Amino acid sequence: MNILFSMWHLGSFRMYEPAIREMARRGHRIHLALGRAEALGWEKALDALLADHATITWSWLSPPTSAFWAELAKTIRLWADYLRYFHPDYASTPKLKARAEERLPRRLVQVSNRPAFAELKPRQRLLAVLRALERALPPVPEIERELRERQPDLVIITPLIYLGSSQFEVLRTALRQGLRTAYAVGSWDHLSSKALIRDMPHRVLVWNDTQKDEAVRLHSVPPDRVVVTGAQCYDQWFGRTPVRTREEFCRRVGLPSDRPFLLYVCSALFWGSPVEAEFVRRWIQSLRESSHPEVRDVAILIRPHPARMDEWQTVDLSPFEHVAFYGSNPVDAASKDDYFESLFYSHAIVGLNTSAFLEGAIVGRPVHTVLLPEFHENQEGVLHFHYLLTVGGGVLRAGRSVAEHHAQLATSLREPPDRPGVGFVREFIRPLGLDRAATPLFCDAVDALLQQPRPEPVPTPVRYVALRWVMYPAFQLLRWLYGSEVFRDDWSRKEAEQQRRRLERERRREERRQAYEQQKRDQERRRSEELAAKEAAQRAAVARREEALAAKAKQRLDKERDKETRIRRRRRAEMRASLKRRALQWLDRFRPRADRVRP
Repeated sequence: MNILFSMWHLGSFRMYEPAIREMARRGHRIHLALGRAEALGWEKALDALLADHATITWSWLSPPTSAFWAELAKTIRLWADYLRYFHPDYASTPKLKARAEERLPRRLVQVSNRPAFAELKPRQRLLAVLRALERALPPVPEIERELRERQPDLVIITPLIYLGSSQFEVLRTALRQGLRTAYAVGSWDHLSSKALIRDMPHRVLVWNDTQKDEAVRLHSVPPDRVVVTGAQCYDQWFGRTPVRTREEFCRRVGLPSDRPFLLYVCSALFWGSPVEAEFVRRWIQSLRESSHPEVRDVAILIRPHPARMDEWQTVDLSPFEHVAFYGSNPVDAASKDDYFESLFYSHAIVGLNTSAFLEGAIVGRPVHTVLLPEFHENQEGVLHFHYLLTVGGGVLRAGRSVAEHHAQLATSLREPPDRPGVGFVREFIRPLGLDRAATPLFCDAVDALLQQPRPEPVPTPVRYVALRWVMYPAFQLLRWLYGSEVFRDDWSRKEAEQQRRRLERERRREERRQAYEQQKRDQERRRSEELAAKEAAQRAAVARREEALAAKAKQRLDKERDKETRIRRRRRAEMRASLKRRALQWLDRFRPRADRVRP
């Protein structure tokens, strides 16, 4: 079967690499349609995947050529997403609403906050209007052409629900062409903190019942379309064993091996949050001044977030003993071993709000945080953080003061709990069984959808086509009157720059591909030369052995010949002596008796 896997950016690859490999092993042909690249090193993992599986291909998804319709679509979607956060469920999460507000034109923010839309029903009517406008948008020719050329049996889309994402056009176009569709939830916070699902895919693949509830309650997805598979991206940490001993690992990172260490894992915080690097320095200082000796003397390993390395350039950790700063994005086997061993050999894990808490729970280490006012928006100010405290009995030990945090750490260092967080892992990461890997279940759901009859195309109703003809002059007039105050024109202003960057990325990728192929050719040439040299050495060794054997045989033959010659000479000498003696005896008969020679 042909599967088109639409990814908004290459960073999503880390969540689905095991599933993509498994689908390829099952015989599916997979094409990865990527929206944009990223700078955290996942291109190396993609190159390795393509080298391992000839049935996997990739391409950039062509950007729309119509700047007007692209920016109008983005504006409509961003406005609808902004109105989502007026719901009472988000009353305690103001940062999510503020983040959506930052991307919306100022005049539309003012309209949304008018008293007329303070009540639920007026907002619902406005959302209905925006929904109608969005459905009236024309199809994107580039996406239509891509799907017609690929002719996929299934279109999988992730993460889909970024604010203003154009992946909604991929989903709508696939539905319009009568293709099977699936939305794969990319992370544990996507359904609660991103955009709304507009059109309904045939399947929504989620990790657990918590996400299923989010899909049904927050996005109105029919329950029979939601499939729980477990979190396939975390399968790689189950049953894994270290490749180094603890002493070797501590020596590698620069920590003493004769004492326990805490692992601090940095987070991807909201932009504008306090600098985490400065907080970590204050946190270390508080540990060194703790009243608990276990906490005061503990070693500390800090793993920076790969997207926030710059903030560490001005932070000096040298005054603190037994503190190491180490780690990179786990994109290949070596860096994944480093990351796993950081978790495995630690006595406890500390952070603010990060998916590393989930991996720590899988490895079986206690997970800690401290709840401080300056990080409230990143912790209790988002819905998914509370899952760490409640699902399966909770996995996160949260201290509401530094003193309480130190006491919790002292307990974990003194008496590590047995399999902490196992209830959370059972419910949130592997809800279908701790011993059942999620990757095969994800692929089983994909195979089951592929066995379903191909759906009927979903045409655009005539009323929306008519509305489209009205929209064009109306919004052109609004754009002429108000410009960027009511209509986002980022795309049209940055079109040339985006195209230049895209071409530059493609050029660099082509250079890397050529360099990789040249490296493979060089390796093959070196292997051929080494093999030829080895065979020549073996032939030379055989020749030398044969020569030695021949020389030894010749030497033995010469010795035998010399021996035979000596024997013949001795026999001839004995024969001559015998003849001489007999001749003398014969002559002696004719001599007088007195002159006879006595023998």
